[in-house]
Amino acid sequence: MENQLRLAQEEFDSIEQLAGVGYTPEKIAQYLDVDKELFMKRWHIKDSPIRYAYDKGALQTEFNTLNQQRELAESGNITAAQIFLKEKERIRIDNIRKQCLFQE
Repeated sequence: MENQLRLAQEEFDSIEQLAGVGYTPEKIAQYLDVDKELFMKRWHIKDSPIRYAYDKGALQTEFNTLNQQRELAESGNITAAQIFLKEKERIRIDNIRKQCLFQE
């Protein structure tokens, strides 16, 4: 492991992919074989490149999954429609909660 945390674009791509499948930041640091403490310090900075890549990967996967559910729902799949509407409502409530709690 190196003392300085310098990540290449491929490593940021890996962060996105790993976050997209639900890995924790700690596990991602281990996967990348970087200093976990330094990685976590950077991850906790809301506008850091590491946090951006992590959040982007999670969002992309959530969008892709929900978009596929939407497409199935529009084609008449009742189960997909129920899942889509439930997830859409969860996201709406989460957005309201964040607005109230964090003024986002």
